[in-house]
Amino acid sequence: MTTGGFRERFVVCGEDMLSLRMVEALVRQARRGTTDVVVLTAPGGAVVDRLRAIRGVEVVEVAEPDDEAFAAAGVDAATSVALVHRDDVVNIHRALRVQELAPAARLVVRLHAPALAGRIRMLLPHATVLSVSATAAPAFVTAAIGASSRQDVDLPGHPMIVADRDGLRPERVVCGLARRPDAGEPELLPTDDTGADLVLARVPLHREGRVVGHRRAIWRRVLARMWRRARASMTRSLAQATLGLIGLLVLGTVAFATLADLSWGDAIFLTVLDSAGAADPDTHVSPVARTIQALVTVVGIAIIPLVTAVVVDAAVSARFAGTPQRSRPRRGHVVVVGLGNVGVRVVEQLHERGVPVVAVDDVEGPGVTQVRRLGVPVIVGDSTRQSTLDAASVADCRALVAVGRDDVANLETGLVGRSLRARLRVVLRLRDDDLARRLDRTLEVAVSRSVSFLAAPAFAAAMREHQVVATVPVGRSVLLLADVPIGRSALLAGLAASVAEIEGEVRVVGVYRGSGEDAVLECPPRPQRRLKVGDRLVVAATRNGLVDVHARCAARISS
Repeated sequence: MTTGGFRERFVVCGEDMLSLRMVEALVRQARRGTTDVVVLTAPGGAVVDRLRAIRGVEVVEVAEPDDEAFAAAGVDAATSVALVHRDDVVNIHRALRVQELAPAARLVVRLHAPALAGRIRMLLPHATVLSVSATAAPAFVTAAIGASSRQDVDLPGHPMIVADRDGLRPERVVCGLARRPDAGEPELLPTDDTGADLVLARVPLHREGRVVGHRRAIWRRVLARMWRRARASMTRSLAQATLGLIGLLVLGTVAFATLADLSWGDAIFLTVLDSAGAADPDTHVSPVARTIQALVTVVGIAIIPLVTAVVVDAAVSARFAGTPQRSRPRRGHVVVVGLGNVGVRVVEQLHERGVPVVAVDDVEGPGVTQVRRLGVPVIVGDSTRQSTLDAASVADCRALVAVGRDDVANLETGLVGRSLRARLRVVLRLRDDDLARRLDRTLEVAVSRSVSFLAAPAFAAAMREHQVVATVPVGRSVLLLADVPIGRSALLAGLAASVAEIEGEVRVVGVYRGSGEDAVLECPPRPQRRLKVGDRLVVAATRNGLVDVHARCAARISS
């Protein structure tokens, strides 16, 4: 007879919204009577009352957890311990305490510093290190630059992307993720892949493992980046003047060819020479030709200082980019307000994609220094003031992303931005879910995100030894691409992978057969092959869908 599995014990040490959402996720995923959740949190914290209201959760209020507090929380018998304080050093210190008390416990550690996260295995060899900002930033980037953006999915040896179906070859599509109507809620994980406009697709590789078309893709990105920077460096008046003068040169060419009775080749030749001031005037030609030649020469004289202005402007921008004095007008860029951990990550990812960015923060902090090192212009000032957003050229920007720590300031920044342009795309970081939902319904084109809402599933999955490969935002919902191992005597062991699928909740992307570096991904899995203990399911799932997959993949004990 099956007893229902072994008893799990999870200990969460933290005092913010991430802790609350992790606990909620763990409780939703729990099998009744087999899971204990203990939270160590600061006395009188903002989420203590909400934690106590969750049935079956033990809350221990302690100012600074010491060895006695961790022992009282039962870390020696814990399946997993999460250290999710906002301070990296505090989390490392606590993780070292737990490692000494319970060497077998799985550790999940929240760290912000990327360099530190990469070296922490020297101290904590068995810990899973996650960054809230790195997990949440892609959702803000996608919301800012629109649905046409692509999101990389890091499956070892099998690079994939989440992207719009348009422009992708049908044979590269692995599965459909969502159908997004013009109005109403999107349909997640539709059964009919052909109806999905957001899909998961393969990135083809050569035999030696290089991405097909790698050089061509690099050149495309370089050219696209050069175009975006050139476009962003021109003010509206400069762009209008340039287009006007180019139009006059085109008219001059047409006039030479038609009124002066010249061939098109001669017409272009004369226009180019005249505009450069290099033509030899001929007084014996017809008055029409002389008039056209004179006009083209005058236009050419006007173009020379215009080109000089563009070159000088680009050179000066490169020299002074990132200094507080350089807040010149731009267009087609993204304005990021709030340079905390999340804001810096958003700026970095936009910069890597070649999207022009202007950053805004209210103080000269570490985030400002980091962003300036990238050569991104930074404006230091109050983002709720119209003058600050005017300096960032919000009226001509592509999107306004407000990711500061204060919900009220983020909301006010978004509203001030909307006062400058009624249809401005606004992306807000809001902790209050109810407020976020109401704003989504009230403010057209506005997108609101909660960092803890986006990051908590990855942390909760890591506590259960799952790996969330990617978090894909779809409207107000989130899809998770996760790697879930098949445990001993799991319900899915011995069954086909397709049994794990639930319409609208779970889609099986593939199955890793084998272990370690020798594991081979079957994508799609072969229908006749049955799942074995040690195989790993790669699934696209909603939050509830991942709970179901976990329950059916978890190890069980028979008696």
